[in-house]
Amino acid sequence: MSPFGLIPSDVSLNVALAICAIAFVSGTARGFSGFGSALIFMPLASSIAAPRLVAALLLIIDFVAAMPLVPNAWKHADRQATAIMVLGALVGVPIGTYFLSVLDPVTTRWIISGFVAALMALLLSGWRYRGKDHAALSIGIGGLSGFCSGLAQTGGPPIVGYWLGA
Repeated sequence: MSPFGLIPSDVSLNVALAICAIAFVSGTARGFSGFGSALIFMPLASSIAAPRLVAALLLIIDFVAAMPLVPNAWKHADRQATAIMVLGALVGVPIGTYFLSVLDPVTTRWIISGFVAALMALLLSGWRYRGKDHAALSIGIGGLSGFCSGLAQTGGPPIVGYWLGA
């Protein structure tokens, strides 16, 4: 650890400051839109620091930022639909986390960038799923979201794309 005790020894002060700037920009975007900070933060921050470190950092940031929102969200949530997606996520998150832990950092960076580009294209395209809601499809979307969460903390866009069409 650095003399400050907060920065890992393999991360320079300049990299830490750059990550803080990226976090500020992505947090500002989240403040305006309500989500999407990972789509900005992960590709940029993982290009200058280890993807494992950056994913863990974003997980902590998102956890702290989301905690005050939980009570109100719990009141308004469709718990049944969410529970079905959680079944898929319970499988997807460990798989994504496994790939995050074993893949070469350069490969992981490319995968994260590819996922982010694909998810952004999905959201920007305006495409909406207009079919019937099936449990198997919801579990599959939950699994994809879980995989994206485990690998890159970008689990929101698959769910947003699916639920916006409902």
